[in-house]
Amino acid sequence: MKVLIIAYASEPNAGSEYGVGWQVPMVMAQQYPEIDVYVLTRSRCREKIEQSLAEMGLPNIHYLFYDVPKWMYYKKEIGSKWGEQFNYIIWQLMCRKYIKKRHEQLHFDIIHHLTFNQYRTPSPGFFMDIPFVMGPVGGAETINPVFYQDLEQHTIHKEKVRLRGMDLRLFGWLVKQKKNNKVFLFSSRENMERLRIYCKGYQASVLPAIGFNPHEFEGCETVFENTEKTFVMVYAGKALDWKGIHVFLKSARIAFVEKGIQNFVIRLIGIRFPQELDKVNGWINELGLQKQVELIPFMQRDDLLKELSSCDLSVYPAFRDSGSMSVLEASALGCPTICFNAGGQDAFPDEVLLKVQIADDYNETIMRFAQKLLWAYSHRDKARKIGYDARCYVAHELTWEKKVGAFHSIYLNLLNDSFENN
Repeated sequence: MKVLIIAYASEPNAGSEYGVGWQVPMVMAQQYPEIDVYVLTRSRCREKIEQSLAEMGLPNIHYLFYDVPKWMYYKKEIGSKWGEQFNYIIWQLMCRKYIKKRHEQLHFDIIHHLTFNQYRTPSPGFFMDIPFVMGPVGGAETINPVFYQDLEQHTIHKEKVRLRGMDLRLFGWLVKQKKNNKVFLFSSRENMERLRIYCKGYQASVLPAIGFNPHEFEGCETVFENTEKTFVMVYAGKALDWKGIHVFLKSARIAFVEKGIQNFVIRLIGIRFPQELDKVNGWINELGLQKQVELIPFMQRDDLLKELSSCDLSVYPAFRDSGSMSVLEASALGCPTICFNAGGQDAFPDEVLLKVQIADDYNETIMRFAQKLLWAYSHRDKARKIGYDARCYVAHELTWEKKVGAFHSIYLNLLNDSFENN
């Protein structure tokens, strides 16, 4: 079997979607040596990729690199609100001919669009006469209007468009372009519920986008000290408006400062750009949290894992997500995580995370988050038990080996169905 994996984002030793785009093909090549795995990506990380491939010495994995012409590439992608999306769409449109030429030479049996994976972008797999797997697909999750007051205007506009669902029809149009057999995988229940009607009868199911390698976490398991020490909370990620940092800081003030609790620290890791730093520092000053908040612009992944393994609580206050790698990594370390019960976090059972139910009122929602923070502070042993349960869950359900095994079964079934239909 020859499988072409489209992984616009693919990088060794990376997290998030770049980690997904690297780990899935690597584990697939290791676990199924009878499969020839071809990965199409950009030259952005070519040197790292080729060095890692040489070290691993897997004969059945092959990387193909395609880049759009330089004059079409938006160079100010980093820090831009739309540059990365523009480059991604152009790349998908331009690489079709390249894939067709390679298909004529190599005769792919399956094409799998892995990363990035959004329902409203034109994956080359929609336009090929090759059995096609798309997913796990994300992006159809919606933000509860309760949070709109914390969003920038362009985000509110996008959310209102998303909520109306007009752009879902674009996905339906793409699905109809070819009659190749297709399978659609969705990263969360909300994604599937909103998009299933546009799948035109093709197979659709939920499969979380995230995964992890247990070996990377050996020796990093959480070791808690006594319950009287300073309560350390860690947020790792960008300061995008929908990530909910402002809500977290407001909640922390209510939970701790207004109750006279001083032995707590908030570490915000990964906020690098000046505009974001200015915004977050403004919130910190406004809420009088200068003594409790530490801003750490960058941290190597190994150091971040150590940080998560020694803190008391991982905080992920995003208003929506297709699946958070930071939640997964904290869970893999046994670190309890607080988050909203919003789209994307349904990859995890309720009992393994400190999920906050969103109220109909903004202030009530803040209060609920604050109450959950205070509970974690006051019941550290019980919070640790939740972290332990999360670790057991992800070790059983969310390893790369298990995810790749699911992909392998999907490939075989898709090929069998295609053979029978022909």
